[in-house]
Amino acid sequence: MKDMAFLLEIQKLAIEMDNLVDKYDMRDRFVSMLISGFLDENEYGELKMNAIYSYHISDIMELTEMLDFIDRTFEHELNTPEEFDNFDEDVDNFLDDLGIETE
Repeated sequence: MKDMAFLLEIQKLAIEMDNLVDKYDMRDRFVSMLISGFLDENEYGELKMNAIYSYHISDIMELTEMLDFIDRTFEHELNTPEEFDNFDEDVDNFLDDLGIETE
C-alpha cells in the first residue's frame, strides 16, 4: 500500500510537469521519458516492474536519440571516478603542450 501511495505521488508530479509544458507552450519542442517504479522478483526469481510512465516523444528518431543519450550518460556515470583520477595531471600536460605554465 505504501508503494502505491508513493507511485501516485510521483504520478501527480508527472502531471504537474506536463501542465508546465503547456503553460510555457513547449509541446512542440519538449521531449521527455519518465519511468518511475519498483523492481521486484516474482515467485520464479524473474524481475517485474511496477511503474508509472510518461513519454513525450513524437517519432522513432526522438526515441532513438533519447535512448542513445541514456546509454551514453549511464556509461559515463559508471566510468566517472576513474576518468578523474589523473585530472590535474592531464590538465597540466594539456596546458604544457600549449606552452602555458601553471606555476
